[in-house]
This record gives sequence, structure tokens and C-alpha cells, in this order.
Amino acid sequence: MKGCPISLRYTLVLLLPFALNSARAAALPPLPTLPPPPPMPAPQLAGVQAAVLMDVQSGQVLAAEAPTRELNPSGLVKLMTAYVLHQAEGQGLIHAHQGVPVSASAWHVAGSRMFLQPGKAVDVAQLEDGLLIDGGNDAAIALAQAVAGGVGSFVQLMNHDAQILELTQTRFRNPDGLPQPGQRSSALDLARLSCDLIRSDPGIVRITSQPSYHYNHITQYNWNPLVGRGGVNGLGVGLASRQHWNLDVSATKDGRTLVAVVLGAPSRSAAAAAASTLLHYGWAGWQDRQLYGAGQTVATLHQQDWSPQRLQVMTTAPVTVSIPSNQASAVHAVFVPAPHLQAPLRAGAAVGTLDLRWHGKVLQTAPVSAKNAVEPAGWLTRILHKAEAWLG
Repeated sequence: MKGCPISLRYTLVLLLPFALNSARAAALPPLPTLPPPPPMPAPQLAGVQAAVLMDVQSGQVLAAEAPTRELNPSGLVKLMTAYVLHQAEGQGLIHAHQGVPVSASAWHVAGSRMFLQPGKAVDVAQLEDGLLIDGGNDAAIALAQAVAGGVGSFVQLMNHDAQILELTQTRFRNPDGLPQPGQRSSALDLARLSCDLIRSDPGIVRITSQPSYHYNHITQYNWNPLVGRGGVNGLGVGLASRQHWNLDVSATKDGRTLVAVVLGAPSRSAAAAAASTLLHYGWAGWQDRQLYGAGQTVATLHQQDWSPQRLQVMTTAPVTVSIPSNQASAVHAVFVPAPHLQAPLRAGAAVGTLDLRWHGKVLQTAPVSAKNAVEPAGWLTRILHKAEAWLG
């Protein structure tokens, strides 16, 4: 459905902090034509196959190179393993201090390990440290078996959650990221996953920011070469081959959090350099602007057949946009009502979206909901409403 103007039977009022005043839907003027913004120099990334820089608060892509190219995610698969684990913890299916027996298959797994011992129970929290700090494949298998009863069932959960998160270039085959035909993802999907992981469990960076951890009389170190530098606090490293390094970096500075995903770099240092370039570009070139708080009224719909006649529309969560620092100008909001809105509508019901536009480009689409309930008006009330409208 196109943005307003909408049907003549609605009256729409947009309450914008920066640009628009109250307006009737039928007479809502078109958005002003703004001059095109001056070009921003894109960050130069040498030798990487794909990359994305994303703002966690706004969810916007600030820079990208081949963002939807499907590649081997290698160890970054463990971010989805952590996501599924946190979903299970949130549902009370497993808890941090629960002991997990280590199976022979977890003990025998190849690659990076936290050196679990077969038959010895390990707390979920310890396994999560091994999963996210050192990238332990044995920890990934043990957690998968604890959450879902087996690796195959856990992979089904991974792909189910990938569908819910709309990771359209992603398919998981295992929880550890070891090479397996058909396992794929993109820089864009991994950035989205990383942002959702941070939003749903902000405490994860307390794990991924640790420089090392100690288990079974062995100290192991974080493979992320940027941790502890410039606000970097996560998230993961993957090695598909000696010439294919993947790096997923989160960093927080002055209240903003950015995620930089680099895939297919020729070395770990090259991946780190590319991620650093992206972060610098995000800090220097972009700013976040919160347009609305949660529950803030952004529009009013008027319908004679409703009781009451007015339906206030509100944001369901804070609405933040990212705009270039050197091109600050008005951000225009356009309310797009859901098709065929009819009473009854309960308070909190989804009623459409709010398109946030800058220089004609939709930066973000935010969900909006009903602030008050409306019911179908009775026949006498409808007659009175029509008479009031006719009398002006």
C-alpha cells in the first residue's frame, strides 16, 4: 500500500519533531523535493569478498560491499548457536548454571576447542565462554545436544530462527561452522543476526569482550584481534581457509553501537584492517537521531463509523534513524496504514507502519500500533456523526 494520502474517510495527523505539521489525509501535500545530498566517500576495503557496516540502534546499513553474496560463514555460525541458546534460556528450557554432560562426539570434534573431557559435566555458562571467546567447536556441539537433544534437531532450530529473522541468504548445516556442503550466509544476514543478538541479550558483549578465559587448567585467548581497542567488544572470528578469514565486530562509542562484518579477507590482519576502516567511517560519518520515544503518538485516524471516532497511532518502540553527519536535514515521516482497517481494534493492535524518509530514500520502516481501542459505532451514533460532519 502506498503512503498517505489515504482514503477520504480518514483524517490523519502526523506529529513530527522536525518537519511536518498537522494535515488532513485528503489534502496532505507531497513531500518536498530536496536537492540530492553530496556524495559521501565510501570506505575502501582491499581484498575482502563482502562487508557490511550496520547501526544496531537504527538497523540501517551504513556501508556495504557485496552484502548479499553467499559465502562460507565458518566460525561465525556460532553466533546463531548463541542466539538459539539465549532463546532457550529465555524460555526456561536451560539455565546458565546447569551442568551439561560432555558426549564423545563433542570431545572428538575437530578444530578449535576448549578441551572438554568426555563424561564430565560442564556448566552452560562455561560452555558459552568457550563458544564465544575461543570459538570452541566442542562447546558448540555440547550446547546443541543440551538444548535440543542432538545436533540435527538443534540445526533445525537454527534454520527456524533464521527464517524468523528473515536471513534470506543463510542456511545452516551444523552449530560449529566446520566446513559442510550447503552451509552459507551473507555479510548482510550476519550483520542482522549480530544486531538481533545484541538487542535481545546485551550482556553477550560481556563475554565476547573478554581477552581470555581459563578452563581445564588451560588459558585460551580471544581470536578477535580488535577486542579492547576503540570500543570493540565482540563478536566472532571465522576461518574458512588460510586465505578466507571472516570477522564480525561490534563496538560501542558515545552511546552508539555499530556492527562491522567482513567476509573472505586474505588474512586475519586484513580482516581487522577492513573492520577498523568500517568502524571509523561509521563513527566519523554518521550520527543517530531519535525521532520518537516508545509509545509516542505519531498520527490520528478519524472514522465516523468508529466509537470513539478518533484512533491515536503510536510507536511500539523508540524510533532512531542514522543520517550522515555532514548532511543533516529534515527526516520526513509518512504513516502507511494497514489495508482495510476496521473496528473493533484493541489497544496495541498493529495498524500500519511509519516510513522515515531522507532525501526521498526510505531509511527505515517502523511498526506502529493503536494507542486506544475503537469499536463499531451503533446506528444512532453513526447518524449523529454524519449529521455533525454535514453541519460542519
